[in-house]
Amino acid sequence: MVLPPIDPEIGERQTLKKIREWYRGMVEALADQRAAVQHAIRTGSPVGGRFDLMTESNVEDYYDTQRRELDRLTVLNLVASAEASLKDDYFHRVRKELKDTLSRAYQNWYKTRDPVKKRRPNFDEDGILEVLKDAEVTDNHIIGRYRECLSLRHWVGHGRNWETPIQVDQLDPDEVYDRANALLRAMPT
Repeated sequence: MVLPPIDPEIGERQTLKKIREWYRGMVEALADQRAAVQHAIRTGSPVGGRFDLMTESNVEDYYDTQRRELDRLTVLNLVASAEASLKDDYFHRVRKELKDTLSRAYQNWYKTRDPVKKRRPNFDEDGILEVLKDAEVTDNHIIGRYRECLSLRHWVGHGRNWETPIQVDQLDPDEVYDRANALLRAMPT
């Protein structure tokens, strides 16, 4: 077998929960900073360099933009974290040659891949999610709801150089967390 080595000691894996906690802390910090800057402008107190010539409306726009960017990057992290967990599960099932329905489906699919794809399998279309769906061991609605998050992840992760997917404005970090968490929890053991 041409499986990549697994070394849990390398990398900086993040759980969905840790990402959500970080996000909530950053939202609080942004809100606190926004309030402090707005207060300084209203009272005529000095503000930091970038805010010197801003009006309250400019500051609102600035922080709305910062929050939108924080949301998008958090969604990217959440979707990528779930993807990493699903890939780990895939490689574990193939490597250990487990006998359950999903493991056998993964193993059969793995055998059909070329050496490059054995090490770096596709994830969505013609990939791990498709095999998971076809194995019918998890509610396909849950898989579909997670898949809806992928276009936003791809758009942010690949430079945003095509038309903005509608999911960008429809999926906030809490919704993406719920969808990713539901999929991970629905995975057979």
